[in-house]
Amino acid sequence: MPATAVPKFDIHLETAPELRWANVTKYYMEDILAMGRTFNRTLHSKFTLEEIQAWTDVLKTVVPKWFLEETSGIAKDINSPLWTADRILVFNHLYELESPTLCSGLLAAQPDGTVIHGRNMDYVFKFEMPDGSTHDWPDVTFDVNYWQDGKELMTSVHWPLFVGMHTGMRYNGWTFEQNTRFTNNHSLNLEAAKKGALPFASWLRDMMQTIPDFEAALAKIASTNWMAPQYFIMAGAQKFEGAVLTIDRGPEQEHLSTTPHIQRIGSSKGAWHLLQTNDDVNKPKDWDYRRPSTENLLSTKDQREVTVSFVWDMVRAQTLFNPATAFTWVATPATGYHETIIHSESPPGVIMLLEGSSTVRDTRKSIKMSEEWRQLLKGPVARYSMFQAMAASA
Repeated sequence: MPATAVPKFDIHLETAPELRWANVTKYYMEDILAMGRTFNRTLHSKFTLEEIQAWTDVLKTVVPKWFLEETSGIAKDINSPLWTADRILVFNHLYELESPTLCSGLLAAQPDGTVIHGRNMDYVFKFEMPDGSTHDWPDVTFDVNYWQDGKELMTSVHWPLFVGMHTGMRYNGWTFEQNTRFTNNHSLNLEAAKKGALPFASWLRDMMQTIPDFEAALAKIASTNWMAPQYFIMAGAQKFEGAVLTIDRGPEQEHLSTTPHIQRIGSSKGAWHLLQTNDDVNKPKDWDYRRPSTENLLSTKDQREVTVSFVWDMVRAQTLFNPATAFTWVATPATGYHETIIHSESPPGVIMLLEGSSTVRDTRKSIKMSEEWRQLLKGPVARYSMFQAMAASA
């Protein structure tokens, strides 16, 4: 399947908010209705009606005005009790509701300081279609290009109904990725929201629309009162701009002394890459095994090897890529490059042959299939079970 299989849509910010997502909603209508049946069933199995109403009420007070207008427009287009504006509002805050995900992010700087950002979104949401088939996030993953004043402003990866940002890039500006931190707790998140703490997705999109450069965005994000603990990974368009933020719940002045400080990519030897999975880097006993194993792999590499293809190879290596990976995304804010592929696709420029083949054909060169790729093709179910156990015990 070619890398261009991920659909792409344009959103023009001059368009009235309630009309912006009409084409996307129409395109995915059958999936949206099927998603609604599964989501509502799951939501009511985990939360009481009173809890759902409490979340709905408080979320309306802490999201931007445009967010409520966009989701109301989507609900009107769907015209189904499965997806009222209130229910779409709740759906957009799956993370704050403590929906378990994994994910990984890598920043790598070339010798000239150009930073490349790679990310895996590890998340499963299976829903049954009318014909009896089962769809998941990869079936409804798409790219959006946002336009303002006739120019491309930014891009992000989306699923139907989700209008915030978990993965995105402002052209010639900065990239953003959000990862799960396992101190996430929906009850504590709700209490923080009642005190004015903010959800990440809507406000990150708002910040990316309004903040043009990396350093200003980093300062704003670091000082914001967020309602949930999490990790943010960012790259910038200028030389050696890259950072990982470990976010605590609540105002900046209340951040825990045990929380890792902001990590920055650097020009010194050994500082050319940053990797974040779902663990605090200063707490060895809680390490996510994917990170040390990937760090070991990176230790065998040289900064002079860093290219877009290098980052694709790293984020799709066996140490990070797994059966729960819905999509992989690589972007470079300095050049405007970005590409999204779903789980079943091979990285751009690579043609995967049949499982029994001993080679992978690359448009740039022919290479021997590594043992990592060979294991990927086998579909490591055991490793997926490990991921599920990690999420369930968190």
